[in-house]
Amino acid sequence: MPKPDGLISPILSFNMRTERFGLPQRLIVLVLLPFCGWAEEIPSITRMPDLPQPYVLRDWKKVALDFDRLVFDWNRTGEHLPLIWADHSRKVNDVNGFGIPSYVGDSRQHPESNHHEAISSLAAVLGSTLVGMDMSEREGRDYVAMLPVHFDRKNGIGLYLNQPGTRGDSFWYDLLPSLLFYQISFHYPDTPRFQEQFLSTAQKWREVLIKLGASKHSLPNFDHTGFDLIDMKPVDRGWNEPDAAAALACIQYLAYRKTEKKEFLEAADWCFHWLRERKENPYYESLLPYGAYATARSNAERGTNFPTAKLIEWVLAGDNPRKWGAMKEKLHETEAFGLIGSVYPNYEYAFAMNSFQAAGIIAPVARYEETLSIPIAKWVLNLAVNARYFYPNAWPPENQSSFNWSARYDPDFCIPYEGLRKQGMTRDYPVSEKMSRGKIIAGNPRTPDHDLTWVADENGEIEYRCSISIPPGMSYKLIMKIRDPDILKDSQVDVLVSQDPQGDFKPGLQFRKNHGNLRTHPLMKSGQWWIRISSAQLRPFQKIKLDDLVIETRFKNPPHVGGDPTIHGWGQTDLGIYGGAYASFLGAMLEKTNIEGILSLDLTATDVGNPESYPTRLLYNPFEKTHRVQIRQRAQSVDLYEAQSNRWIEKNLEPGKNFFVSIPPKKSITLVYCPAGGELEKQDRQLRCNGLVIDFNCEKAKP
Repeated sequence: MPKPDGLISPILSFNMRTERFGLPQRLIVLVLLPFCGWAEEIPSITRMPDLPQPYVLRDWKKVALDFDRLVFDWNRTGEHLPLIWADHSRKVNDVNGFGIPSYVGDSRQHPESNHHEAISSLAAVLGSTLVGMDMSEREGRDYVAMLPVHFDRKNGIGLYLNQPGTRGDSFWYDLLPSLLFYQISFHYPDTPRFQEQFLSTAQKWREVLIKLGASKHSLPNFDHTGFDLIDMKPVDRGWNEPDAAAALACIQYLAYRKTEKKEFLEAADWCFHWLRERKENPYYESLLPYGAYATARSNAERGTNFPTAKLIEWVLAGDNPRKWGAMKEKLHETEAFGLIGSVYPNYEYAFAMNSFQAAGIIAPVARYEETLSIPIAKWVLNLAVNARYFYPNAWPPENQSSFNWSARYDPDFCIPYEGLRKQGMTRDYPVSEKMSRGKIIAGNPRTPDHDLTWVADENGEIEYRCSISIPPGMSYKLIMKIRDPDILKDSQVDVLVSQDPQGDFKPGLQFRKNHGNLRTHPLMKSGQWWIRISSAQLRPFQKIKLDDLVIETRFKNPPHVGGDPTIHGWGQTDLGIYGGAYASFLGAMLEKTNIEGILSLDLTATDVGNPESYPTRLLYNPFEKTHRVQIRQRAQSVDLYEAQSNRWIEKNLEPGKNFFVSIPPKKSITLVYCPAGGELEKQDRQLRCNGLVIDFNCEKAKP
């Protein structure tokens, strides 16, 4: 689209020779000329600070490399170590693979159960690749060739799914492995069977689109929870995950770009048009950023006009039914601006995986749609600084749940917590129990998935007692949920509480007709509580199954880092390996400059399609004054092109020269390092150097 004149940006340089200490030096001085670019606003980003405070930036590449060394160390010893194990089950494909748990000390995922998730394993391999590790030849192991342990071949599905043997249930769990596989396949294109799996992935998901209603005359319906890939029909479990449209747009468009098959472009356009026409924000968990990336590429490469800015705002706004988006406020006194997760008021909960991934997928958009460069750079700056709060070394021990393990076994603090809560909490389950009337026929009350089931005696009576110990906190709440509300049609269940097992029990909860099957009761203090549950109005031998019997404690000293495992009984720590794998997106993308607060973003490092391109760096000045930023030198002479203003700012820049660019306040520049003297060609709006695109919107550029 046309770019209005009138803004200011550096676009031209000239050379001067000076004498200093008697020695000639070559200086590069920049002249400020009218800037022909303009910035498109993203409303949610305008609510974030220009420069996060306090400004403390972790070395994200070091974090990613430390994580790689810890996770892929087969000889590491200690509690819950090593984190990796061999998977020779060949459950869905005839390959040997490996597993890593989603959490340190995961009670569900370990060598004995051999359960593990693709969103962890594939992400770990991709992450290590992004920061320079060759995962196809690593100490005698080819981790890339092991990944098809997640490719469902034997059951005929023909897709990477999150856990071997599943058939499809939740869009985000089922589509994210396909997206991760596509990214890995672009880095390791010669891996055996990858080409076959690439095509199978595109074809299978195209079939799903058709089953969802896509045709030449209609768009698919994404308002479902997921899709059953055996019965080939939608799955509905009471909530929708419609950002599947974004994931499928990306998969189908990348398949088209690789194969040039028109049916994949048609499938991508079904999704693109659905996203353009959608009025309600479809964001659910992790897929929508891929839609923003795909629309930006389509717009740049095909000249389409799909709403990339709208999709980015959807990622951040938090106005979807799930209240999923970016933090746009402090969590008490802690800046969390830009982090992604639940923004439900008073229950804000930012997640490491979602934050790292969203930044890595959306940042390359600035290369394809330059009008979004400033807001993207500003958001990534906030996220890159505030993401340190996911890690144990950012907090005192009392603000976190698993500090002791990290301090002992992860001294580099490279494994983050699953998330950052505005208000920390924990859930405690019964530690002892007995029945004096009726009996327990199933379940373990000491886990959240206990499925605790009672059966009444011959008189239709039950009496159950248990004790729960709770730590000091800010507030406490007893929660009980009966699975089947029909039980309460003709009966009543009473719950009494006491801190003295021999003393008086006081009324706590009461379940009866039309009062609901989920009840809560506030408790006044910590310590050990005894709970007595009884009913004398049941049918003889009637069963009652509970979904929850727990005391929830809200912690002091907010915010709090932790996660779901210790709350819901999934694991012994809240340290999220699956989230830590995605920190490499920042590690691959970010580089410091000589000005603290001005970052250099590599716009090609995390590009989903890993296109052949020249080094391209986005620099944003968040300050109120112009800053001179030193440009990193390359090993070879380059011609330096500024893509936002469509100008060459230096030709034949030799290695070792002291080169600076001046960036005005709240502005950005995009530098492309082209081979010196490269052959230039302009095609439509694109400017190419030696056949590679260096500017996708260069109507004023001159070869």
